Amino acid sequence: MTPFSQPILLAISQMKDFEKFLQSPLDTCILMDFHINLLPSMMQAAHAAGKTVYLHADLLRGVSADEFGCEYLCQRLRADGIISTKPKVLEAARRNRVATILRLFLIDTKSLDKGAALIKNLQPDHVELLPGLACDAIADLKQRLQPAASTQPQSFLCGGLIYTHAQITR
Repeated sequence: MTPFSQPILLAISQMKDFEKFLQSPLDTCILMDFHINLLPSMMQAAHAAGKTVYLHADLLRGVSADEFGCEYLCQRLRADGIISTKPKVLEAARRNRVATILRLFLIDTKSLDKGAALIKNLQPDHVELLPGLACDAIADLKQRLQPAASTQPQSFLCGGLIYTHAQITR
């Protein structure tokens, strides 16, 4: 179970889906693939509707996926959270007191080892594992983070290549 109030976080990359989200009972989403010029009004609309928005720093257009771009997302756009694969971006988000999601691509045992080291070092609020089929590796990853409970993220999320309700439930 995640600390989020909903079991699925929508990854929104089209305006029509964002507009549906604003009208939905869901309270949290991830925005990606949007042009930087659209984001100020989107963030304002989301916050006015009482929604929480995570911005995927690596997948936004017109803003650099570095610590300076992250500062803009946090300070000017008032992002509620930042998602990135880049340690420097997540460190900047933490300095700005914004929630963090470390995105890890698990392709083999070496990437699992590297991911565990990143989690220990960065201590992100949440970790997203890709592809979603990698959810079977969560137990192994948690084991690698022992015994330091302080390095355990609040939650592990899985994304990508999820097609069925059974996969979502798992």
